Amino acid sequence: MHRIEDRVAETTATVGAGALALAGPLAGYRAFSAVCAVGDTVPYMIEAVTPGGVLTGEWECGIGTYTAPATLARTIVTSSSNGGALVAFAAGTKRVALALLATQLRAVPEIASGINHIGIPGQMGFGVGICPALPAGYSRLAGTEDPASATYGNYRYSDGSDMCWIPAHFYKWGTGLNGLAVNVVSILPRSAFATVADANLQGYALGREFYDGGIEQPGFFIDKWLCSNNAGIASSVKLGAPLSSAAVHNPFSGLAGAPSNTYSGAIASAKTRGAAFFPASIFQRVCLARLALAHAQASSSSTHCAWWTSAGTTSYPKGCNNNALADHADLSVTFTWDGYAGNNSALTGSASNVAKTTHNGQLSGVADLNGNLWEVNLGLTSNGANFYLLKTAVAMRNLTAGNTLATDAWGAAGIAAQYDDLGATYGALLASSTAKVIGHATNKVFDEAVSGLAWAATCAGIPLVGGVGGTNAFGNDYLYDYRVNELCPIGGGSWNTSSAAGVWALNLDYARTYSSNAVGFRAASYL
Repeated sequence: MHRIEDRVAETTATVGAGALALAGPLAGYRAFSAVCAVGDTVPYMIEAVTPGGVLTGEWECGIGTYTAPATLARTIVTSSSNGGALVAFAAGTKRVALALLATQLRAVPEIASGINHIGIPGQMGFGVGICPALPAGYSRLAGTEDPASATYGNYRYSDGSDMCWIPAHFYKWGTGLNGLAVNVVSILPRSAFATVADANLQGYALGREFYDGGIEQPGFFIDKWLCSNNAGIASSVKLGAPLSSAAVHNPFSGLAGAPSNTYSGAIASAKTRGAAFFPASIFQRVCLARLALAHAQASSSSTHCAWWTSAGTTSYPKGCNNNALADHADLSVTFTWDGYAGNNSALTGSASNVAKTTHNGQLSGVADLNGNLWEVNLGLTSNGANFYLLKTAVAMRNLTAGNTLATDAWGAAGIAAQYDDLGATYGALLASSTAKVIGHATNKVFDEAVSGLAWAATCAGIPLVGGVGGTNAFGNDYLYDYRVNELCPIGGGSWNTSSAAGVWALNLDYARTYSSNAVGFRAASYL
């Protein structure tokens, strides 16, 4: 948890650029131990003084992590007497205080208003926010700007679709050596750093999902519910019968223009709402999974995270996944059948406790990410020989559904024009034709890279080669490790995939032409 408290200051005799050994509070002040638990982060200020209390000129400000009793690691340096870098302090006394930073004060208007602020993990309103410039066709709801509201950060499109605004933000994966424990993920608002380059220097990355058409994006809209047929439009409405890519189950073909009942048909289906819409990308889905993990790690009760548990064994979003209209890990979360004979699929947003099914554990979040229907998630593909990731220069709205054009999401021309080559294998993707379990008890699960292919692969939810084996933190979600020609990824699981389903679940076993009564989609759009 990030702590901001009054009158906290201690001395330290630490020499060099390492973690500070705190030596006790200054007269009239409190020790860090009085307000911090191990793992908490704090804004700090250090100043070196002579025995007579005169400033020596050595100083540093930043974000620290209370890594052990009486120990403060200097995780992020925001300014210093060493040109903004870590200071190798000389021998002598230093004062170290909990103090608001200029970067935090500059963000106060954004925090107070909520405008394009992702919020604080573990707190009310985290994971959604207020769109900075509302496009045509969108309208605010009664509680859109109230963090305590069930519709905070929620908007309604002209067709009746409920969509959530996800503000741009930075993340940092812990390695055990960078100020964060292994597989702990830190989230900071976009305003925390003036530039992406500044963030990168501190080990923070802007997610791949915040680049589209070669431009950094302030955030994205994503459907709150899975798409259903709303008078011929693929709309995100509560208690709708979710669309599928099969003729027998609320088919894509029932929409305006009769899109094909294939995974690739999700592209034309999304366009029934408007040209700006597309099936949510693999990067956007992983963004929601990452936010859910950060929220779980920062929470200490279910007050602002309905699916959090003190045991930590099932602290992740729940869903319709046990083939009996309930969650396999929490049978109290039940769902309403959508009427499709022979399957236990549910109406959208029909959970008995909707907050337990959202990415942020609050009614304001994106729902039904765990189970019910797999979701088409574009951005990763294969030609049967190599894996490919979509370039940041490509605009998701411009992807087409064939395999011959340069704009197609599949085929040689589309791959050459729009994708970066990951190679025949990458990380845990070994084309082993097996199901792997995401997460590991001790190894890093994802690469901490802030740019390049390693960064993009992490943002697509591709674990490191040692990042599988399964842990509760990652829901023991499955990665189906295949390399098929014209690969179309699907994520999340279905109504009968049990523990294999979850926010991290990724299935690479099917091509674009495949059809399934357990595969649908949710739409997204950029400004």
